[in-house]
Amino acid sequence: MNIYKVLPDLSNERQMRLWQQGLRKQWSAEDLNWNAPRRLGGEKIRDQLGRVLTPVLTGEQSALYSVSGLIPVLGHQSQVPAQFYLTTWAVDEARHTELFARFFGRIDREPLSIRKFPAGFLFQSRIISKDPSEWLTGVLASESMAQVVSHELRDLDLDPVLSEICAGILEDEARHLGFNHIYIEEQFRDLYNDDPEAAEQKADSLRERMKFVLEGVPPIIEAIREDMSDLGIDMDKVQDILDRVARHRLDKAINGGKDQALGTKTPTKEPEIEAALL
Repeated sequence: MNIYKVLPDLSNERQMRLWQQGLRKQWSAEDLNWNAPRRLGGEKIRDQLGRVLTPVLTGEQSALYSVSGLIPVLGHQSQVPAQFYLTTWAVDEARHTELFARFFGRIDREPLSIRKFPAGFLFQSRIISKDPSEWLTGVLASESMAQVVSHELRDLDLDPVLSEICAGILEDEARHLGFNHIYIEEQFRDLYNDDPEAAEQKADSLRERMKFVLEGVPPIIEAIREDMSDLGIDMDKVQDILDRVARHRLDKAINGGKDQALGTKTPTKEPEIEAALL
């Protein structure tokens, strides 16, 4: 076993900076004012919000499960800074799960069951992998979707507690996406240094994986399209942004590693994508 080392290697400065940020930026569900007046008074809108938030809660629970499973994998590989960071990522996902579970109580609703909403659970099953780069590729789609939906719900300002939850989650997701980029970029820097042909094959494999994961999104959207439209969210816009953002971010990380290894400069495509989520 290659788990414990007397002196772990902490030389990866970028990952260590994210680890420190993850420590300093922690917050709690108890920090929110759960007694704030609830603006969601109608039965219909609470029914709709309960259905809309089902894939969000499912995603947070699935992320908690999968990120927790990757922590020992990175330990076996002696990737200690990455392992450090994933412990804060797991705490983030646990916090998000608690927040949405408590919010369901606030609106006096329950999430849809697996039988009534299989698309959400099938989507999450596409992401799980014991290979860190494969998992990060899949979770990149999930985290991007969480970011897009949280952005929309925050701007709608349907309820003060929900708005505060979404604002906090957007900050957490930014850190997760930062780690995702750094890790994949560094993996491809090393791959292109060692074996450019193998690196290209790996890049093609991850792009196919991204395609596979994103193919699980339309059934989710169709299941909640009417509810989202009634709440004021354009689901065609959400799907379009999600698809472009997730693919763009994966390509950006892969090409960043390639450029570092080979001394090339890959043009950045669609720079307006990131601005769409500000």
